[in-house]
Amino acid sequence: MSRLRPRFGKPALFLDCDDTLYQNGFKTAELLTDSIAKYCVQHLGITYEKSVELYKQHGTCLKGLEVEGIPHDREHFLETVHKVQLDFGEDRHLREVLCRLNRGSVDVRVFTASVASHARRCLEHLGVLDILVSSEGPIIDVKSVGFASKHDAKAFSIAQALVQQPDSSLCTLVDDNWTNIRAAKAAGWRTVVCGRVNKYGEDAVDLKEADHVVGSIHELPSVLPEFFLTGRVPKAVSHASVSAETISAAAAWPGQLYGSAEEGASLPQLVSSVV
Repeated sequence: MSRLRPRFGKPALFLDCDDTLYQNGFKTAELLTDSIAKYCVQHLGITYEKSVELYKQHGTCLKGLEVEGIPHDREHFLETVHKVQLDFGEDRHLREVLCRLNRGSVDVRVFTASVASHARRCLEHLGVLDILVSSEGPIIDVKSVGFASKHDAKAFSIAQALVQQPDSSLCTLVDDNWTNIRAAKAAGWRTVVCGRVNKYGEDAVDLKEADHVVGSIHELPSVLPEFFLTGRVPKAVSHASVSAETISAAAAWPGQLYGSAEEGASLPQLVSSVV
């Protein structure tokens, strides 16, 4: 028999990095695709077309290499292919939006299919690294989730375990990739697709697995107002000081921190499965 009691931990907001925290017409994505293809040709002896096929079938080229048993060096592959030129810079508007996140009511993580080193470079270029990353809230990258892609339910289960939130209905993914959005929805997460049109020219209104659609990350407060403070927060506020300030000054997310849950529910033992 279930009764009303606090749910496990805070709601969790997972932000994709590439083509979500920044948008540049998928130029970086194209550079990454080209870098991966060149690596595959030079180091693994497979064609450009095959590398793209692996990505489409498995969510990442790396996952495809592993599933199909193609010999490779994981670390060398990941660190090499992500060394691409970044053509975007500081985004002050994004910083203002992120500084308004109510850290007292939501756990925020960057959740990327790439490696943390690449995501950190992107965040540094955007000028938001100090807001989104800390020792208590590190980047969740492909290594963190056992090299699973975001096409795989395992990636979402491990991400939940990493933030100690076993209730999938309290997890929200913001991502530009439609396949990732579909997988997150299948895992029971709430979803926000970033970009009204995907890289194939398809309109996001047709994506039924998306609970919300935003043109850019800057619009996030309009669809997830419960995660943001009202008013303006100084742009210089960092991750640590936002947490301290909002925990003491902000009201809890009304009506969402309590719900029915079975007695004896426990956090899935998934972190130990990370490779």
